[in-house]
Amino acid sequence: MKKMITYLLVSVVAIIAIVLIIGLFLPKEITFTKTAVLHSDVSKVFNIVTDFKNQTTWRNDVKEIILIDNNTWTEVPQNGTAITFKVKQKVANEIFEIEIVEPKSFNGYWVGTFKQTNENETSIAFKEVVTISNPFFRTLSYLFVDLNKTMDLYIQNLKLKLEE
Repeated sequence: MKKMITYLLVSVVAIIAIVLIIGLFLPKEITFTKTAVLHSDVSKVFNIVTDFKNQTTWRNDVKEIILIDNNTWTEVPQNGTAITFKVKQKVANEIFEIEIVEPKSFNGYWVGTFKQTNENETSIAFKEVVTISNPFFRTLSYLFVDLNKTMDLYIQNLKLKLEE
């Protein structure tokens, strides 16, 4: 029995060590960028994206929005960790930038740029940059978090909201 517990402890320590070592070789910062052309007026698109209070009405990956103040909110996803965001910059119909405030295990920001290309057409570009300092969490995020898929889903939900 004592031998089995020793093997178990050594195995757990080995797994943790491997996860940490892998994390040391992964980049601390990851960037994802998505672009799309939407068949809607830029002001309509901008207003939907920047109205974080009503995100649950059109985003199927968000369970709840908890308002902290006019520029800060916590997004509670259907699955995963709640994230608190704060508005860094908002220029009507042009740019919307938010930063991650919580959790402290990672930080980063999201920038949306908007451009009216035709009368009823808007070009969008969304960029998300996440920095994870802790090598253990870095490995876990690479294994279990797919920001590329998350951004695709966001744009897909936005298109559905715009009835495209």
